[in-house]
Amino acid sequence: MNRQPQRLDVTFTITWESDWHVGSGRGTVQVDRLLRQRAWGARGERVPFVPGSQIKGVLRHQCERLAALLGGEVVSPHVVGAETDPALLEAFRPLAQSRLLIDRLFGSRFQGECLFVEDALPAPGDRRGTTRTHSRTAIDRLTGTAREQTLFVTEVVQGRATRLHSRLQARHPAGSLTQDGDSFPFEYSLLLAGLLSLDRLGGDKSAGFGRCRIEIENNTVRWNDQSSFPLGQALKSFEDLGEDWFAFLKDFRGEG
Repeated sequence: MNRQPQRLDVTFTITWESDWHVGSGRGTVQVDRLLRQRAWGARGERVPFVPGSQIKGVLRHQCERLAALLGGEVVSPHVVGAETDPALLEAFRPLAQSRLLIDRLFGSRFQGECLFVEDALPAPGDRRGTTRTHSRTAIDRLTGTAREQTLFVTEVVQGRATRLHSRLQARHPAGSLTQDGDSFPFEYSLLLAGLLSLDRLGGDKSAGFGRCRIEIENNTVRWNDQSSFPLGQALKSFEDLGEDWFAFLKDFRGEG
């Protein structure tokens, strides 16, 4: 494995294909669930946005799904119930010694965070969607009919074809990621695959909200000292190895 620290910077665009909602946790007399908004631009205009923390959480879940699909072990970072999962204790170690791909990629309680995502906001000159209210009612799962006194109103962005922009930064200490010589790290390949496969963000996804498309700007990433590393090259290990991708990763780490 390469022993130099690793850096990855990815600028990406979220193009909405449906209305979307990211809740503020607040409401008014007229609207039960308001959009989350923040100041933006030189004039401090308030606009709906997607918090970077939410993108990161959804991205981690997607990477966990891909890792499990490829045969990797996934252990939840959360303690559930009165007893700690023995696998969680076993994974409490330096990232370079961890067998958990997701921990090496996102960071762990032992060594701290390694991945950071900025809030997704409109760019100057982008068309921004207008907001509207959407009325819904809760459905009883047993009868399949509307529950009594459960009508609520949600504020959503009419976001079709509108865009938000964000940036992902990864910073990893030497030896924590897996490389074949000086090639692009396996973990970063999984990260990019997870990002590009996201197709929904925000709340009320079961109601059809939040459909989106993620694109990496210019189809390049900044990796270490390479400012325009081709996206196709970054994902090439999946094309070359297919279902054997995770097995090769374990071999390179001496875990096979």
